[in-house]
Amino acid sequence: MKNYIKYLTIFGLFLAVTSCQDVLEPTPYSFTAPENFYQSAQDAEIALVGVYNTLTAGDIQGAGNASSFRRDLYEMLVGGTGEGVVPSNLANRRAANFGTGAFTSQDPEINNAWFFLYAGIGRANSLLENLPNIPDGDFSATRKVEIEAEAKLLRGFYHMMLSMMHGAIPVYTKTDDDPLMARKPVQEVYAQIISDYEFAYENLLDRGPLAASVNKWTAGGLLVKTHTYLASMKTNGLSDFGYAPNSFAWVDAAASYTKAVTISADIVANSGYTLTANYDRLFRESTKTAQAEEVMMSAEGSSDATQQVITIVVNNFIPQGNSPNLGGGSGWTRPTGELYDLYNTGDFRFSHNVSGNIGGNANVLEVLEIDGIRYYQPRPLPGKNNGTMSVGKYRVKDPSQKSYAPWASGISFPLLRYGDILLLRAEALYFTGDEPGARAVLTELRQRSVIAPAIVDDLNTAYFNSDFVKELQEERSRELCFEIWRRIDLARFNIYDETVNSLDPNNGAYNGSVTLLQQNWKKEKVWFPIPLQQIDLNSNLDPNPGY
Repeated sequence: MKNYIKYLTIFGLFLAVTSCQDVLEPTPYSFTAPENFYQSAQDAEIALVGVYNTLTAGDIQGAGNASSFRRDLYEMLVGGTGEGVVPSNLANRRAANFGTGAFTSQDPEINNAWFFLYAGIGRANSLLENLPNIPDGDFSATRKVEIEAEAKLLRGFYHMMLSMMHGAIPVYTKTDDDPLMARKPVQEVYAQIISDYEFAYENLLDRGPLAASVNKWTAGGLLVKTHTYLASMKTNGLSDFGYAPNSFAWVDAAASYTKAVTISADIVANSGYTLTANYDRLFRESTKTAQAEEVMMSAEGSSDATQQVITIVVNNFIPQGNSPNLGGGSGWTRPTGELYDLYNTGDFRFSHNVSGNIGGNANVLEVLEIDGIRYYQPRPLPGKNNGTMSVGKYRVKDPSQKSYAPWASGISFPLLRYGDILLLRAEALYFTGDEPGARAVLTELRQRSVIAPAIVDDLNTAYFNSDFVKELQEERSRELCFEIWRRIDLARFNIYDETVNSLDPNNGAYNGSVTLLQQNWKKEKVWFPIPLQQIDLNSNLDPNPGY
C-alpha cells in the first residue's frame, strides 16, 4: 500500500485541459520524478494542468474508466435521489446500483472515485511542495502565488467531495504523509478545506488565465457552499450512526450562515457572474460563452476531438432516442412523477429538464439552431404517464456535426454556478433572520425561467410554501436537478429517508420501479461506504456504519 500511494503522488500524469476559448498543450511527462521535473514556471503550469485533469480524467495511470466527473462521479451523486428512477428492466446496467440504492462497499465505481480524487490531491501536493523551489523570476508578478492558490482550491475541492460523500476521511497535505493514515474527524477535514479555500479567495484574480481556470469567485462560492453545508448539517442533526468522527455537533451554525451571507453578498456585488439569459444554454455542447456568464467551476468537455477531453451523458442524462443520428440517449434514468409535479407549466425549466424523447424520423422533429450548431428537439411530453418521458437536462448536438463518436459529448458539466450561489444565499439569509430577503432571491432566480404570458408572481404563488425551508428544498431541485448536489442536499437537510419513502410507485410512467430503491434503501446509505478495497489496503480505515 505504501509504495502504491507513493507511486500515485510522485508520478503525475500532466495532461492537457481544454476549454472553448483556451487550450493549454503541454508536453506530457508521464513518469518524471519531481526533483527532475520542476525546473521552470512552464513546468509548474504543466503540473497544474495535471491537477485540473483529475476532474475529467478517463483513467489515471491505467486505472478506472471515466471514474471522474467525466461520468461516474456524476452518476453516483445523481442516482437514487428521487429525481430520477432506473426502470426495473435496466437495473443490471452499469452504475444502475446507484439509482436503485443497491451499492455496496465492493462497487468498483466507489473505489475508483476514491482513487481518482486522492490522485488529484496527490498531484496538488506534489506541485505545492515543489513550487517554492522554482525561482521567482521565472514567473510574472503574481503568477506563482496564483498557481499555489489554484492548486490549494482544487485540493480543497477534492477533499470536500470525498467528505461530502463519505464523512470522515484521511486528509493529505504532503506527499510523504502516512499512506496508512486513519480517517480524520469531519471537524479537522473542514478546517483544512476552509483554509485552502480562504487562501484561494484572498490570492486569485477575478478571472483566471484560461476560460476553464478557477478564480477568486470560485473560491468564494465554494466557501459559501462549505459554510451552508456545515450549518445545515448541524441545524438538521444528521445522525453519525454511532461513528463519532462523522459528527457535526461542533459546528456553530449561526456563525457559518453569517459567513455565507457575507461572502455571497461579495459574489453578487463584485464577481461579474450573473444568471445567463437562457437556462438551457447551461447544458449544451456548444454554448460555452453563455456558460461562462454563470458557471464558476466546471468539468470541461471539449468539441476538439484531438484533445480527448469528453464527458459522457448518453446513458442517463439526455432525452432517450436515436444516438448515432439524432443525439438521443439510452434512457437508463427517467424522471420521477415527483420531479414532474414540482413544476408549474409557466416555468421553462419544466419542459427542458423533464422532456419527451428524441425518437422517430429526423424530418418530424423540430431543430433548434444555435450559432450554426443544430440540436434536435425532444417531442412534446403529453403527461407524466407517457412512456416517452425522459431526462432532458443535457443536450448534444446533431451527430453529423461532430468530429468524435456520437456517444461522446463536449458538454462541460457545471460543478458550481451562480444560480446555486443565489439559492445558498437565500438559505443563509433565512437562517440569519431575513425571510423577505430570502424570498426576494428566489424571485430573482425564477425570473430567468418564467414563460410569458405567465409572470414571476405566478411562479411565486404556485411554488409558495409557508415553510420556507421546504420551498427552498423544492426550488433547489427545480433549478439543480441532475446536477451533482441533490444527494448532498438530501443529506444535509436530513430528508433522505423521507424523500425515498415518499416516492409513489403509481405516480408516473416509470415510478413503478421506485420500489427497487425503497427495498434497497437503509438510512445509513446517506453516506457512501469506505471502499472495501481501500480498507484491505489500509486497515486503519474504519468502515462506515451499515456496510
